[in-house]
Amino acid sequence: MFPALLGVNLYAKTIVTVDGITISDSVFAALKQQNPNFNYEALPEAQKQQFLDEIINAVVVANTAKKEGMDKSEEYKMANLQLLYQLWLNKQAENLDKTVSVTDEEAQRFYNNNITFFITLNATLRHILVAKEDEAKNIIAEIGKVPKNKTREKFSELAKKYSIDPSSKEKGGLIENMNLNDQNIAPEFVQEAKKMSANSYTRTPVKTRYGYHVIYLQKIDQPVTEPFSKVKTQIIQLLKQQKMQEIVAEKVKKMRASANITYPK
Repeated sequence: MFPALLGVNLYAKTIVTVDGITISDSVFAALKQQNPNFNYEALPEAQKQQFLDEIINAVVVANTAKKEGMDKSEEYKMANLQLLYQLWLNKQAENLDKTVSVTDEEAQRFYNNNITFFITLNATLRHILVAKEDEAKNIIAEIGKVPKNKTREKFSELAKKYSIDPSSKEKGGLIENMNLNDQNIAPEFVQEAKKMSANSYTRTPVKTRYGYHVIYLQKIDQPVTEPFSKVKTQIIQLLKQQKMQEIVAEKVKKMRASANITYPK
């Protein structure tokens, strides 16, 4: 919980000293980042003591590990390198956050050039996911045996029986308000769904990284475009992160260029 115990801020308030090691309230920095409202001083005494006990245990165990020579191990060396790497990245992000900016014009340009990201195309559909293509083909054959007005009912029945998708299985494969423009959805699934007409199902299995799907489309809503004013803040934050990442990557590239790197022959 407290990976930076020994990297404390000397000007912070001391909360405990263990075997000569002074621990300040800067150890709560990570918690403060996750929850800006976190205030150690405002905690009930019992909760304060719980935090202190965890810190004391960490210091005692760390000191014992040193006495046992574990600070000389390869694992310790790599853990320290990873910690320093993360601390450096955090410091870069902290500094760049104060200096890097994105203009409204840049945000507007990104919006215009990537307008499809901001168009919601919701669909209500059902799907049956199975592991093997033959299973999907058999399910499609079963659906084809019932009258057209019984297709949805049969599809739901088969989804509950065979689908391996836990999120929709018990609902008869039903997924409501699936945004077909969501970049996280398997593209093969989206491509097939967009071609379908309402109340139809796929006659051949749709293969994705998850397995084989049989899709029943109930309806596709009219597309809705989010206005720039609503997504402007989100875009600015995204572009700012991209700029910061590019600056850090360039710094790392320059450091590598001046480093002495050798590989074993």
